[in-house]
Amino acid sequence: MARLVVIAALLATSAARADEWWGPDKALHLGVSAVIAGGSYGVASLLSGSQVERAAAGLVLGLSAGIAKEVLDALGTGAPSLRDLTWDLVGSVAGAALAFVLDRWLVTPLLETIAPRFAG
Repeated sequence: MARLVVIAALLATSAARADEWWGPDKALHLGVSAVIAGGSYGVASLLSGSQVERAAAGLVLGLSAGIAKEVLDALGTGAPSLRDLTWDLVGSVAGAALAFVLDRWLVTPLLETIAPRFAG
């Protein structure tokens, strides 16, 4: 808990600098987090039969990458930003949700049709 307070305090210091919600790096935060979350969902499909667990893994790993980046920024490699972290969250949710939807309504029905023993 103390670590979270320290991280939040470090991130709050970045409020003084100009960090726009629609800054040029925000699309990168969204996109990279979405790709990590979606890819993690795919890897998790090799380890879990549960689509909910796969989505959770994608969400956690996508957001973890964003948190790690902001912690590194707070430690001196850049400028930490709660807005960047927000875009990481949005990207992680979008990537995991897209992977879940594609798996649930495209991949699984297709597998049930062409290779029933591999479905579910």
